[in-house]
Amino acid sequence: MLRVFVGLLCLILLGLQVTWWFGKGGLRDASKLEAQIEAQEKELEALRLRNGKLAAEVVNLKEGFEAIEEIARSEMGMVREGETFYQIIDPAPDLGPTSPAPAHSGSPPP
Repeated sequence: MLRVFVGLLCLILLGLQVTWWFGKGGLRDASKLEAQIEAQEKELEALRLRNGKLAAEVVNLKEGFEAIEEIARSEMGMVREGETFYQIIDPAPDLGPTSPAPAHSGSPPP
């Protein structure tokens, strides 16, 4: 009788261990959730940095004319009165000598 009781306890313990390691809400699920939390925290930190940069840009646009002038010059091509705008265009790449296309007479070659 005692052996049956000990065997039953061992089976229950084994069942609990299987549930603990592999069941829903077990250690495997917990490690997956921890990995997801870590990924979310990295993304959150990147978004916080981006928000900080955007907030600084908003303050700069509200208070400083330098940022407004920079945007107007770079995106809209604006120049100040008395300034001369020079645009430098790279020359076309050299494709080598080109031969003229053969004249086509309309009749097939002999």
